[in-house]
Amino acid sequence: MGAHTDTLGPALSVTTEPAEPAVGAAVTATAVLVNDCPFPLRGAVLYLVDPGATTAARTIPLGDLRRGAKITRSWRTSMPADAAGDIAFTAHLVFDVDGRSADCARAAKTVSVPYEPNGVRDPYRTFATTDDARFGQYGSRLVIWAGGADLSGGRDEKGGIRLPGAAATSSVVQVKTVSLTGSDNPSAKYGIAVANDLTAPEKGGYAVLTMSQSYGVEFMTDSDGDGHLDTWAGGGASTHPAWLRLIRSGATYTAYSTTNGLAWNEIGSVTVPSASGVLDAGVVASAVNLNHPGTTVRALFDHFTVEES
Repeated sequence: MGAHTDTLGPALSVTTEPAEPAVGAAVTATAVLVNDCPFPLRGAVLYLVDPGATTAARTIPLGDLRRGAKITRSWRTSMPADAAGDIAFTAHLVFDVDGRSADCARAAKTVSVPYEPNGVRDPYRTFATTDDARFGQYGSRLVIWAGGADLSGGRDEKGGIRLPGAAATSSVVQVKTVSLTGSDNPSAKYGIAVANDLTAPEKGGYAVLTMSQSYGVEFMTDSDGDGHLDTWAGGGASTHPAWLRLIRSGATYTAYSTTNGLAWNEIGSVTVPSASGVLDAGVVASAVNLNHPGTTVRALFDHFTVEES
């Protein structure tokens, strides 16, 4: 449905035709502006923005708008072909008010498109130690559907998407953990994983940094190179979305998290002696359903990057 702006500003709404457009479909979006403020608006400019765009598809100067003025403007666009999640058609109004500083109003029509397992593309590869894992890729977003009993305690049951040999001796692995849905299990988790070979953690260098559904950040490593995670640091509040960062310097891994991408909090720093050469880096998810049999999760990641430092 169309959303409107704050009650302190003029009424602004957006609708689409068709009302629930399909992926890739042509769309006519319409913005309706009513100046129901007790004052005129001066120098109003309307910006009509396509889904996912950072600049306006149409910029429309409206001039001065008296009290009660109603303006309707439409623009022709389309649903993105590779779309999922919330797709927004946005109208943004900028104006001046006599004797007041500049103000603005914004509204959007949001269409929700479900994520579906569509596989991943090069250079990504998938791997799993639970038989119900599925995977998807939508632009910069990666999706994992997975069950699994745990990531530690000798179980290591997960689904993952990896970049083979991507993490150099000095490197930074980072991802935005967007959402973890599909289960009420508070222990479910998703995040970053590195290892000499993520398809065979017993080859050494194994570490994971995850955000749990309800128990905060967890930083786990394999101290003796047997492929099982046996050290732990973390805790605190769970935040979705959040940013996770794992910095590698030789055999030392230092984990960080942040809620805003700016102020990074160090979770811990651990030496994993078995880490050698370039590592696989990836994202993983587990339902941690040992005490919640049969549950699965959908883990959504964005902006997964691996860079030399």
